[in-house]
Amino acid sequence: MVGRMHKIWRDRTLIGASCLLVVVGVATGCSGPNAAPAVASIAFVGTPARGDTYELGERVEVVVKFDREVMPTGTPRVALTIGEETRHATFSGWNINRSVYSELSFNYTVDAADRDEDGISIPANALILDSGTIIRGPEGADADLMHAAVAAERGRKVDGSSVSPPAVKEISFGSSPLRDETHERGETIWVFVVFDRVVSATGNPRVALTIGTETRHASFRIGPPVSRSLDFRYTVQAADRDEDGISILANALALNGGTITAADGVTDADLTHTAVAERGPKMNGSLISPAAVKRIYLISYFGSDDTYELGETLEVRVEFDRAVTATGNPQAALTIGSETRYAALSARGSESLRFEYTVQEGDHDGDGISIPADALVLNGGTIKHAADHTIDADLTHDAVAADPNGKVNGGREGP
Repeated sequence: MVGRMHKIWRDRTLIGASCLLVVVGVATGCSGPNAAPAVASIAFVGTPARGDTYELGERVEVVVKFDREVMPTGTPRVALTIGEETRHATFSGWNINRSVYSELSFNYTVDAADRDEDGISIPANALILDSGTIIRGPEGADADLMHAAVAAERGRKVDGSSVSPPAVKEISFGSSPLRDETHERGETIWVFVVFDRVVSATGNPRVALTIGTETRHASFRIGPPVSRSLDFRYTVQAADRDEDGISILANALALNGGTITAADGVTDADLTHTAVAERGPKMNGSLISPAAVKRIYLISYFGSDDTYELGETLEVRVEFDRAVTATGNPQAALTIGSETRYAALSARGSESLRFEYTVQEGDHDGDGISIPADALVLNGGTIKHAADHTIDADLTHDAVAADPNGKVNGGREGP
């Protein structure tokens, strides 16, 4: 994790400039690209699912905003005051919903013993590193974690003994046809069911889809043990036809021998929901296009700085626009210096393939590895459409430019 963080920050441009910031009401001067970040604000985000009280299993969210971009490591926490007790919201990531790298998200899940009639509060200086770090960059200054208290809010009470049946908040399609406006055979239809609070699902719940005049079922895809969103998928079959667009009737979510319950594992969810009208994209299972390369790229997991050394393994990922099956020993050509080397197929996913190459003595590239256009070579193997093994995948793709973070020096042995 630290290595990947290091690469992210090496690739980003960090802006250093003079600044004037306010920390707990006191203005402080700072300058330079590695000056210590400071807390600009700390606040609760979101509200209880219903009314003014968080119930068992609900997630309390806190966002800490710094005055500049920061890089956290480990599991920093934020102390919360719930009634007379101190609880801790754990770091869950950057506030990616806004693509802001100065905002960190922290979450706490309400426990059965939690009670607070006045509302949750946050004491002053509640950020705890807990053996982690929050810094300016890979080699920057430690953040100043001081901040003012956040007073209790009456709209954020807590009662962990209360469990209301989760209700369906939204049901929607999460996928579009891969090409044009029509789903073809072998394509996957995604359906997402979002509840107003976390649920736990077991077994084989399903969602009924109306495809033409027929009813088909999207099956539950096992995800996190507790989540607000459930994922269902259906693969287009040869007989499927719909010229008007897929739809979902009201109350199409069925347990099918499974369960969907609240966080207590006992209270059944309310599965009623409104219909989802015809969504536009058509379906024709008699159509089947060759799978095509969507993306090919190098995964940089070098062991020392930005250079692969003797014996280290580099990885190439190839993503297709639909599911494929591979047999035999396909390869991916790499350009290392002025030489062509071949990464061998090492893993097969539904819509992706992974290739690996181990750096040999004599491999040298001071500019970084590149991937030539149309680098996939069957080498006596096959890559075919997963739904029809008679249809070869289209292996053409653009070249991938040299990656300066993926140099090669096979003349020295790694650790």
